[in-house]
Amino acid sequence: MKRNRNRPLVRVLSLAGAAALVMTLSFVPAHAKADFGVRGGAYSDDSDPFLGAEVLFGVGTSTNWYGNPNVEHAFADSGDTTAVSFDFHYDFHHNQQYTVWAGAGPTMLFRDHNGPGNDDSTDPGVNLVLGVGALRGEARPYGQMKVIVADDSAAVLGVGVRF
Repeated sequence: MKRNRNRPLVRVLSLAGAAALVMTLSFVPAHAKADFGVRGGAYSDDSDPFLGAEVLFGVGTSTNWYGNPNVEHAFADSGDTTAVSFDFHYDFHHNQQYTVWAGAGPTMLFRDHNGPGNDDSTDPGVNLVLGVGALRGEARPYGQMKVIVADDSAAVLGVGVRF
């Protein structure tokens, strides 16, 4: 079995992405309320399931703009994918019990391909997101559709809950 020389690089980049997410969260103002969330769903590639985590916080003084750094890990027979993203979105119905949002943000895809001769890859891209979710309550469920525009583009359907 051929050992992939890029595997340590992918792990280092994954850890660097997670560290960037933590550093980003440290810039959230102390008075701003940040919500933590978990999500799951499927990537379009053979319906690969994923699990993820996120933070949601208001941007500036607007009540409609949000930052949403997140990380997702998709599990596949052909190799796993980890996405580290920093999405921004705009809430259209903020004064209701639910909201609809649309947004975008940069993402970095780290692909760990299984099998001989398959090199791991790093693929920068952009997320385009559309979602709907509850605004009130201790646990606020939501659903989101995302298109990742990259060299190896994908569609993602997910559901989650924010606390």
